[in-house]
Parts: sequence; C-alpha cells; structure tokens
Amino acid sequence: MTAVTQISDGRRQRTERSRKAMIDAALALIQEGNFAPTAREIAERAGVGIRSFFRQFEDMDSLFLAVDAQISASVVDSFLNRGERDGTLGERLASLVTTYTDAFETHRNLLVATKSLRWSSQVLKDNYARYQKQSLNNKETWIPEFKSLSDEERQLADAYLSFEMWHRIREIQGMSVPDARAVILTAFRKLI
Repeated sequence: MTAVTQISDGRRQRTERSRKAMIDAALALIQEGNFAPTAREIAERAGVGIRSFFRQFEDMDSLFLAVDAQISASVVDSFLNRGERDGTLGERLASLVTTYTDAFETHRNLLVATKSLRWSSQVLKDNYARYQKQSLNNKETWIPEFKSLSDEERQLADAYLSFEMWHRIREIQGMSVPDARAVILTAFRKLI
C-alpha cells in the first residue's frame, strides 16, 4: 500500500466517522427533546465545525435522508414485525394496539420531531407518506375486518391508531398508557 493510498483511506475513514457522529448527534438531540436541532447544534454535539457539517450534508434534507437510512429498519420493525397476528378479533386488536403504542412510546421524540419539521422538508413529507401507507397496509393485513368497512370507517380506523391520536390522548389529555390503550380499543370495538 502506498503512502498516498494510506492517506486517502485515513481521510475516508475520518470522513465516515464524522458523518456518523453528526447523524448520532442529531438523534441524541432529538431524543433529549430538541425536536428541531440546527446544523450548528448538531455540529457542536458531534465535535465538528459547521463547515464540516455542510461538506457532509448539502442541506438538512440530506441529513434527514442519512438519519432515515440509519434508523428506518429499527423503527419499521417495531411497528410491522412485532405482535401476535393470530387469534380472535379481540386478541388481534389488543396485540395491534399494544404493538403500535409500544412503538409510539419508544419512538415518541423522533415522531414528534418528524411532525414538527415535516412542513419544511420534502424528505420528511415523502418518508411520512410512505410510512403511513406501509402502516395502513400492515393494519389491514393484521385486522382483515378493516377491509370490510366503508372508506370513511377505514380512514377512521387508521386515525384511531395513529401517532397523532396517541400523542393527543397521552400528552394533551394526560392519559396513562393503559387508559389510552383502553380508549383506542373501545373505539375499535364500536367501529367493527
């Protein structure tokens, strides 16, 4: 290996470490409750200069793409690949609600940040729309009875088990997790 190759490899590794540090910093700030971290805050947390940030990420949407690439498998798994999908309608509904609400609780700050930044980011708008479509398909696969509802009722069923509804009944109305789950299950039982 030549000296030039070693220098080039070292720079590439340092660049990759810096990039990962910035992604991790953005996630850490969000988990701490900073739902709209700035490039400067992320760079400071990562221990890099603001120019380094913009060498890695052309704009905040570029950062959002990188964050999504790092965490999407874990987030999607917590919604789509957990829970019991067999049993009576009541058992499946309870499993669906528990699975989704566990994921909402786990990813709360990330979901709040996405909601708060979505208006200004095409990447977040596109990701949100894609995840909503996946979620609706998952809910209707888990509870095929949803497919027999009218279009309006299907939309209502989807809304009952949305982060927006969960956030409202947990944060705004101040319900506990068990009480909030009971409210959603009651709504589903009245709908189906």
